[in-house]
Amino acid sequence: MKRRIKFGIIGCGVISDFHANAIKDIPNEAELVGVTDIVYDAAEKFSRRHGIKAYANLEEMLSSKEIDVVNICTPSGYHADVVIKAARAGKHIIVEKPMAINAEQLDAIEKTCSECKVIVSSISQNRFARSVMMTKKAIEDGMLGKIVCADIYMKYNRTQEYYDSGSWRGTKRIDGGGALMNQGIHGVDLLQYLVGPLKSVYAVSKTLVRKIEVEDTLSATVEFQSGAIGVIQATTSVFPGYPRRLEINGDKGSIALEETSIVRWDIDNSKYEDIVLQPAFTSSSSTPTAISTDGHTRQILDVIKAIKTKSKPFIDVKEGRKAVDIILAIYKSADEGRIVYLDE
Repeated sequence: MKRRIKFGIIGCGVISDFHANAIKDIPNEAELVGVTDIVYDAAEKFSRRHGIKAYANLEEMLSSKEIDVVNICTPSGYHADVVIKAARAGKHIIVEKPMAINAEQLDAIEKTCSECKVIVSSISQNRFARSVMMTKKAIEDGMLGKIVCADIYMKYNRTQEYYDSGSWRGTKRIDGGGALMNQGIHGVDLLQYLVGPLKSVYAVSKTLVRKIEVEDTLSATVEFQSGAIGVIQATTSVFPGYPRRLEINGDKGSIALEETSIVRWDIDNSKYEDIVLQPAFTSSSSTPTAISTDGHTRQILDVIKAIKTKSKPFIDVKEGRKAVDIILAIYKSADEGRIVYLDE
């Protein structure tokens, strides 16, 4: 019988159950061993719910020889510190988005994990969706021709009660940002992954409705290195909240996705005969828990493959930081009121 890769979860927030269930979905490949949290009672409750061990603290988990991979599900501002400690303990790492919240943290993660020779994969589960892979292939095959416009709209609803549910939510120091950094990062990642690197950004950021210290609404005009232009728009203050919408328009065709469902496939002589247009059945537009574990499961399987074959995961540190670097440039533009170039 082949050896299963053993996992431990760090942090017991809302997203932790998705990681636990994703691991348990692949029992032939993975085993969930334990959990730890700064609040031990939370770890105990989580451990009883999933039938696993509750470690007393982070140090106990990282010193355990039983665990191969840790899934970091702490508040965003703590990601970097935990990633670095885990890497130095020789653990492979899956870390929730965003991988870190500033450039210094990103650089430290990249340096430490390279030195420690551990695998790090930042959660970007939407890249594993079949619709996203088909869209990527269509663009690479030139089916859309020259990309002219590419826009991502993330018009979500997060109530004041949501922000008040955790003292770190909506703070610059721990959340790293608002609607764009927390809720919008997956959309930014898909935009740059599908269309290519950005050249420049120009943004306006505001806090219009929610009582938080970071933005609840932001809009940015962006230019890609290819010459295409686009818009990144994110808010958590519209009612009732709508599925994320990504539109990519070329001179020979256009594709639109809502969440990970293809809703427009306007391409002459398409090579794909099995395109099914459908609405986004699952959306986190009004609640953060309305997501599927499928993407997490696929990404965990990719990390397991990388461990066993001693290769890079599909989303490594360099890939995982791309969306964060874009968001940081957008924040800089909004703060300074000017165009910011990504290579500054």
